[in-house]
Amino acid sequence: MPSAPYARRMRRPAILETRWQRLGLRARSTAVAAATLGVVLVIMGATMSMVLNAMLVNSTRQAVSLRAHDIATQVAAKGITSVQAVLQASSNDQTVIQVVEANGHVLASTAAALGETAMLGGLDPAVRTFTTQRALPFIDNTNYMLAAERVTGTSSVFVITAQSLAPVQTTLQVINLGLLVALPLLLLFTGWATWHAVGRTLRSIDEIRERVDRIGAQQLHERIAVPMAEDEVARLARTMNAMLERLDASARAQRRFIADASHELRSPLTSMRTSLDVEQATAAAVPPVFPVLGDELDRMTRLVHDLLLLAKADERALLLRQADVDLDDLVGGEVKRLRHQSTLAVTSSITPVRIVGDPDRLAQALRNLTDNAQRHARSRIDIALTTTANEVQVTVDDDGEGVPENERERIFERFVRLDDHRARSAGGSGLGLAIVREIVLAHGGRVRMSENVWGGAQAVLTLPLSVGSKR
Repeated sequence: MPSAPYARRMRRPAILETRWQRLGLRARSTAVAAATLGVVLVIMGATMSMVLNAMLVNSTRQAVSLRAHDIATQVAAKGITSVQAVLQASSNDQTVIQVVEANGHVLASTAAALGETAMLGGLDPAVRTFTTQRALPFIDNTNYMLAAERVTGTSSVFVITAQSLAPVQTTLQVINLGLLVALPLLLLFTGWATWHAVGRTLRSIDEIRERVDRIGAQQLHERIAVPMAEDEVARLARTMNAMLERLDASARAQRRFIADASHELRSPLTSMRTSLDVEQATAAAVPPVFPVLGDELDRMTRLVHDLLLLAKADERALLLRQADVDLDDLVGGEVKRLRHQSTLAVTSSITPVRIVGDPDRLAQALRNLTDNAQRHARSRIDIALTTTANEVQVTVDDDGEGVPENERERIFERFVRLDDHRARSAGGSGLGLAIVREIVLAHGGRVRMSENVWGGAQAVLTLPLSVGSKR
């Protein structure tokens, strides 16, 4: 078993990885781009600073060496006695010059090096030229680049030249300060540019996602606009369109199968129903199995009719008969039926209202809603019919277990059942509420499921007062 410190070390990378993944693609891309640029700029800045320092120091070394050689040549040509005159003629503000003997005795010097202290002591007469760096406290506290060259024709006289390295250091400090200021600005600009560039790319993906999200089972014929650029987003759009094409073809085949199967099943079911009725009417003694067979035939017939209705709705072939409908009479009929067929306490509040629609389809939708409430209610059902200026609303409440919030939209899909068991006495085929939605949508209305004050389910059916087919 790992020790506690080891376990903590193992957990930290996982926590960091989780936090990194939660940042999102846009934030992660921006962070990676800024971090990469930051590392590159730091490396480039350090390299440039070192290279520039080497170049400036080498340039100073060459300058003092050339200066020493020039003075040594002049001294050799004019003689030792003309040393001071040579220095005065060759003096400038940047180069410090001394002519010294090997033992350190100063023969002559420029104004900056006046005195008896040699810049270099213990010179070896066997060495003709050399360069070095050192501080010259008797001048200032900065480092100097020095060059020494023995005067030709002498054995112990050297010309020493020196230049301060302070300008080199100042130049490097200015450049390093500029890099320190530019680095955050470049990182901010890179982060901003990456954030917006990735955002523009992801905006196209978001548009595809939103478009696909809006395409439901009834809009599979719609397609996504393919961007003109031949990039990953365009390939994603083509892939999504190909997927939608396959789904559309599969859905069309399924609808055709359901419609064809429903049509084909109606005839044999009708024939079986007729034969069973004739046998029951003519037989001297009806076998006990006949009532069971009759119930099953009725159930299968209703299922076939439901499937056929949904197939017509999918094909936009659900025709509505336009007529004046006393909706309060339809609701009142359902209240009477529930009171007659069940032991539930059924209460109602009905406002007289007349709309235009298909009375048979509306009656079917109301029947499915009330059957669903009857199936799940424990002891009571309440049905209300109210009106507003433009709409009429039918509310069916029961005191059952209710519908979970995350299932209230899915419950209107086909073959969806939330029952924990599939006993026929307690559950339906899963098509009743789907049929309700199709009928209501065909009338230009809407239906939803919510929770009532009892904690049970509340089905709310809303229709416009002037109803016509909106499909």
